[in-house]
Amino acid sequence: MAAKDALFGVDVGNVNIAVARLLSLGGGRRQVTSPLYATMGFGMPAAIAAALEYPDREVWSLSGDGGLAMVVPDLITQAEHELPIMNLVFTNESLGYIEAEQDDTHQPHSGIKLQNVDFAKVAEGFQVTGFTVHKAGELDSVLQQAQQVTRSGKPVLVDIKITNERLLPVEQFPHRRSGEPDVIADFDKFVKHFEAEALEPFGEILDRHGVTSF
Repeated sequence: MAAKDALFGVDVGNVNIAVARLLSLGGGRRQVTSPLYATMGFGMPAAIAAALEYPDREVWSLSGDGGLAMVVPDLITQAEHELPIMNLVFTNESLGYIEAEQDDTHQPHSGIKLQNVDFAKVAEGFQVTGFTVHKAGELDSVLQQAQQVTRSGKPVLVDIKITNERLLPVEQFPHRRSGEPDVIADFDKFVKHFEAEALEPFGEILDRHGVTSF
């Protein structure tokens, strides 16, 4: 739905993984994010900078609920300067990237739980139009309404309530589905948990192309 030359300010966390895998950046689209560790809160200020520098281009801010909570008062700036930014917040009530890190390092969960904030209501308090999406089937219609707001020259915020299911950790995907028994077991367990039946193990791709040094 984004314009062919849209600009995206991307926050830090699970949203980085989702953007890297799913956001189409062909043509004139550009995205900016922070490459530094734990720099949450980057997305909205980046979108503000983009809107000020490129007033004739469509600008999106993409954040998780943890990142947005750190900079949500910047909605005041957007409203005051009438910056037509499409702010999307993906609310899963967790610092999901840190939760996954704690799982992988066998740590107990600590400091990752977030409240289910009504960000649409918060936005309205800052004089910014707010919408909430609870089901996937609602998304297209709500985004169309939100785009009408930005095309009128004003900012908008869409709070998208998502499940707290971990994004596919491809770095843990088994290299082969056959071999030692524990490899087979790990592969089946991994595929079932992450619904990754359509993925082909990297080692098998290399085998098919005759690469033997892997």
